Amino acid sequence: MDIQFFQTFLMVAKLGNMTQAADRLNFTQPTVTGQIRSLERHFGAMLFERVGKKLYITEAGRKLIDYSERIVAAYNEAQEALVAYPGSIDLGVSTSMVNYLLLPVLQEFQSQVPKCSVTVEMCINPATVIKGVLENRFDLGFVQHKVAEKHLMQFEILKEQLVWAAHRKVVEKYRYSTDITDYPILVYKSGGFFRGLYEKILEGKNFNSIIEYTDSEVLKKAVLDGLGFGTLPLVMIKPFLDDGTLVEFGNMPRLDFGIWLILHKDKVLSRPAKNFFNLVRENRNFADQSPALP
Repeated sequence: MDIQFFQTFLMVAKLGNMTQAADRLNFTQPTVTGQIRSLERHFGAMLFERVGKKLYITEAGRKLIDYSERIVAAYNEAQEALVAYPGSIDLGVSTSMVNYLLLPVLQEFQSQVPKCSVTVEMCINPATVIKGVLENRFDLGFVQHKVAEKHLMQFEILKEQLVWAAHRKVVEKYRYSTDITDYPILVYKSGGFFRGLYEKILEGKNFNSIIEYTDSEVLKKAVLDGLGFGTLPLVMIKPFLDDGTLVEFGNMPRLDFGIWLILHKDKVLSRPAKNFFNLVRENRNFADQSPALP
């Protein structure tokens, strides 16, 4: 039974008039009448009698006043008590680059739902995120590719690119050579998603050194420190490309991939989680062009 029906009943009982009750509650008179009739059908008792234009409460109606007051009071107490529990959201993320995309969303969400806590867990691979969403450890997950899992809903929220870049000092050291085999290469660990994107392009090429990294954030730092060139998501290094700190190898193809938001098909999201989900979908960005090495 809708709590509003009891609130409407109490207003009608207090005023003795359904039209006046409708005005106070900002309802139409038929809506108030319908709610009272729903209560009468539910309890199997007449709550009011009409004699001409006058409304009289019945004995059953008078009995229900006490219970209705207690029901509404308990409901209001529950609302006040649960304000102290604004909820939380658990996010599973399979790549550190997602943090660059989540920042504006998290800032907007915090301004809208300041008391709701958000936990962002970095996972070693997309499979860990998928497993966490399926087992309800994560409300939402972020992965670098579309998922083949019938129990999940998924939305592509970002089209991103891997770009080949090195520190300007490194490029200067090798006299602006466009031949990547002249440079030390920094790569992702074999078997990773990003490694798989460019592995065929590097196949058969001879490099003077190779250092493997498991995380794009660590590889980014190595590139910025001048250890060599590497492939990094554009969103992570665009400011450094724009200010000339890093130089993109324009003769190497950008590699397209997507960031996908996933959730369980049967998951009933809390109101804060729905709010966060909508903010993510409303803040879509698409990779743009940055200066390349001539």
